[in-house]
Amino acid sequence: MSENQIKIPLPAPRFDSDYSIEKALLKRRSVRGYSSAALSQKELAQLLWACQGVSRVETWQWSTREVQTNYRTAPSAGALYPLEVYTLVKRIEGLEPGLYHYLPGPGWDNHSLELLRQGESSADLADAALAQGSVTEAAVNIIIGGVVDRVTVKYGRRARQYVLMEVGHAAQNLCLQAQGLGIGVVPIGAFADEQVRKFIDEDCEPFYILSVGKIR
Repeated sequence: MSENQIKIPLPAPRFDSDYSIEKALLKRRSVRGYSSAALSQKELAQLLWACQGVSRVETWQWSTREVQTNYRTAPSAGALYPLEVYTLVKRIEGLEPGLYHYLPGPGWDNHSLELLRQGESSADLADAALAQGSVTEAAVNIIIGGVVDRVTVKYGRRARQYVLMEVGHAAQNLCLQAQGLGIGVVPIGAFADEQVRKFIDEDCEPFYILSVGKIR
């Protein structure tokens, strides 16, 4: 995060509910149309935590120094965590519309957003996503990207496969959490890669857009 970017703390996630994982698996459906209602920051925080939040912190000794690993909710090859999550906010209570970057930690209760660009329009993202209406209607679009080079260092030619697997894990986590919260979501894979890449970060390859909103 650069010194000039605004960091916004998110509400701490909760770790239990009355909605079972079995019910979420049974009821999960793609929802492409949304109401004009805003999501709360608490709801957004829960979705982002489910997608890529910190679930466990371990401290261990490496030679003469102490190292801390923040394990996340989705499995990652070698715990290298190549994914980056961006949120294009349109209707979130208490947040200005714009493009934000999700910061998972350190620690499960210390996640936050950094504002990258204020007032960013979902119309530009929709244009890159073949004019899909769900992108325009969504209260927030969550973009999952990855930096494959972080994994190549250890796993060589297998790196890209491992990153793609991780994207799937993270996206399903988010979809199941949305179901548990009574929120609609649709995963979108049809978009112009380079357009979305320029929209978020040219060092990060986009893999998924998840449009999210209150169900009509």
